[in-house]
Amino acid sequence: MTSRMYKGAVIVNAFWRGGDAGAENIAAELRKRGIDVRVLRADELCMRIDDGVKGEYALDFAVFLDKDMHVARMLEVQGVRLFNSAESIRLADDKMLTHIALAAAGIPQPRTISSPLRFTEGEDDFAEKAERLLGYPVVVKNCYGAFGKQVWLVRNREEFLAKRAALRLEPHIYQEYVECGATDIRVIVIGGKAVAAMRRHASAAGEFRANAELGGWGEAIPVTEKLAALAASVAGALGLCYAGVDILESDRGYLVTEVNSNAGFRLIEKVTGADVASLYADYIASELRKGE
Repeated sequence: MTSRMYKGAVIVNAFWRGGDAGAENIAAELRKRGIDVRVLRADELCMRIDDGVKGEYALDFAVFLDKDMHVARMLEVQGVRLFNSAESIRLADDKMLTHIALAAAGIPQPRTISSPLRFTEGEDDFAEKAERLLGYPVVVKNCYGAFGKQVWLVRNREEFLAKRAALRLEPHIYQEYVECGATDIRVIVIGGKAVAAMRRHASAAGEFRANAELGGWGEAIPVTEKLAALAASVAGALGLCYAGVDILESDRGYLVTEVNSNAGFRLIEKVTGADVASLYADYIASELRKGE
């Protein structure tokens, strides 16, 4: 138990209405460790610029399960310690920034192309270049998508051009399709240590996304030394103290596809038996004690 009473919050999205008990579970585990914490929606903080940065609550720390960068930055300006930091969330939230940071760290990934920034309509030869570099099918992702819902598979030039037209003014990426039997691996990393891993399977034939939110199911797999080292290096490259790392198994070995700074853990707890909320609370409490 900590020797002083820290005041904190588990911060969720302004439109969060419950459902996944992860935020409440983390808060409950922190309270068991003598830490005063509540679950708050980002809008309840009422963060604002008013003769400096102000808000409704005086906090020592926050477990930031949202991705609202304005709120995160303002909290840090106030001196609130965030788990994860605003910068690490920014890198994880933008898929292309994630791939750039991981490339700089030498971490294996699928071949990925960022869609050139566009402000107006116009023709270009981008499709031809992407075909040459990636082939078909091609995975298309919105840079800020979540839950697998902004991820598409295009199989030919016609589909490519249609999707590119639909996303022309949005930041998005194109990625090689890696055949892996509609499965991937999710690893949870806390404080630089991989604590649980599962193989996720797509919900139905013809579905290539294995996200739990799309009906995917999971099975526990061992956290091998190689898998743990890769996942920990990914979290480290992005500065994340808590991360869900998504990995594909390919004929080139493991390839990292995405990283989630506020990964849900209901399914992975269910299939592996790992108590992710408790482990995360242990890490946060130990980090707070370092400042005493």
